[in-house]
Amino acid sequence: MTGEIESFEALARWKSTDLGVVSPTLFIPVAENTGNIYKVDLEIFKKVLQWQKQRHDAGLKLYQVSINISPSHFYNPAFVESSIALIESYKIDPKFIKFEITESVELENVIRAKKIIDELQQLGIETSIDDFGVGYSSLSYLQELPFKEIKIDKSFVDDLANPRMNAVIKTIIQLSDNLNMVSVAEGIETEEQHLELKRLGCQVGQGYYYYKPMLIEQINELLDQQLKTSFSK
Repeated sequence: MTGEIESFEALARWKSTDLGVVSPTLFIPVAENTGNIYKVDLEIFKKVLQWQKQRHDAGLKLYQVSINISPSHFYNPAFVESSIALIESYKIDPKFIKFEITESVELENVIRAKKIIDELQQLGIETSIDDFGVGYSSLSYLQELPFKEIKIDKSFVDDLANPRMNAVIKTIIQLSDNLNMVSVAEGIETEEQHLELKRLGCQVGQGYYYYKPMLIEQINELLDQQLKTSFSK
């Protein structure tokens, strides 16, 4: 948690000409219930690869981007094959893609989930368990699934000042370290939270304290400015 940008997370946002800005808390459940969530996943995936290819073609530094994958998409028999084919079509190194998988995914079928994660790992694509701690089966299944990263849910971080919650977060961070996984705290909004999580040993942080969600154009401007700053030192 040095303040340096290590990676990004792709977020779904919808700005409708008729409805205005539509919250993902509204359109994501609709997409899931109608069986169209994979289309949302795929559109975000393509946008990420397009951005990375633009930077690659311009000779600029590439950053790993995390993409949230819905359970139904994750368990699709063609998921791994189609994902690597799409990445290769843009000529991007798979190491620049990370799939975030919510805790509910592994509850469905641990053996099947492990096979998919292993296949992704062999192809160079990392995986992250998102919203860790919200469900009830994390500890029993975590040792079975070779995730690269554990993302501590924002609801935990919000209650960081509570000594009991502080102890829980400390335990999660130690657990991730023992399992050779990277610990990531979500939803950091204050300097106090940043400093305390850093003290507890958390490796990576994300949230409004660092940056609010940005358009791709704004991200490019931010990275260009950081590059200019580094050269001027």
